[in-house]
Amino acid sequence: MSPSSPLMIAHESHKLRSGFYNPERRKPLTNFVVSSVFALLLGGALWYSLTTTLTQMTERDCAAGIQKACNSLK
Repeated sequence: MSPSSPLMIAHESHKLRSGFYNPERRKPLTNFVVSSVFALLLGGALWYSLTTTLTQMTERDCAAGIQKACNSLK
């Protein structure tokens, strides 16, 4: 069998992919933990970016002289 035959290519391809995350071969608990960690990280990044952006906007508005913005920073 030559090294470039389709069977060898398929075997090499499977061998290369075997170390990556494969949800079909993992336990349901592992899938749940991976999904939960991903959701928590994504939610935390979204919360941080929104609160930081809104705080910066409020500080700029306060510096521009808008009294309600200054009151909300207190």
